[in-house]
Amino acid sequence: MTITVLTCRGVGEPFPSPMLANVTRLLDPRRFRIVAVPWEASYGPVPDPHGVSFDEALRTGREMLLDNIADDPNPVILVGYSAGGVLAGHVAAEISWGNHPGLDLRGVGLISDPFRHPMNVVNATASGWGIAGRRIIPVTFPVWQLADPSDVITCCPPDSPLRTIADQSAAFSLADPHAWAADLLDRLRTRRWQATIRDWRNIPQVWRAYTRAISGVKGYLTGEHTSYHLRRYPGSTRTYCEWLADRINQVKE
Repeated sequence: MTITVLTCRGVGEPFPSPMLANVTRLLDPRRFRIVAVPWEASYGPVPDPHGVSFDEALRTGREMLLDNIADDPNPVILVGYSAGGVLAGHVAAEISWGNHPGLDLRGVGLISDPFRHPMNVVNATASGWGIAGRRIIPVTFPVWQLADPSDVITCCPPDSPLRTIADQSAAFSLADPHAWAADLLDRLRTRRWQATIRDWRNIPQVWRAYTRAISGVKGYLTGEHTSYHLRRYPGSTRTYCEWLADRINQVKE
């Protein structure tokens, strides 16, 4: 039996995905068929100045990914990196909760998922959770979360002020600024914000939170988010990407 691996690239990555190629090239070609999902992978003006917002890219990407799974005659494994990890993880969660009966999903691998939930992590050195929030995937199939502790996108401290930036920017787009403004108003009305610093009078706590945030941004700018094909998975001689490929190759038909 052939298993189809659907890959979801990160924002700004050329199609299909240089990062995920470090996983898929190690898969057994006799057993796995690789298909890259051409979702927009847009975060407002990144990479296209007039691109759609991240929220809109996720909406259309979700429909595309669900159609891909439904139309594929083979069982499917989802693999996503960064923003593509959000898309793959959200869809995997829906399937795991039973929202799409009949879809045959055999596993999901998420590299630097911005919505990583601590309950789904397999790397004991990872702390915090995703910078954009927490999304639990009930373990009805294998869930492989790859989270390097130095990567603020997926290992963001609970009280980090960076969370507010993620909340504010999800709906931003130069192509539709009105939708962004409407989203901000809705967040204010419904208090749809991630909790960060709770006591601004606690100067040591505020200082620590901003110091960690600055460190996290510096790490992001110097490649902590883009080194999963180079860094070793904790306790292993394999890189994160190699480790994920090993897990997928072990999936039974």
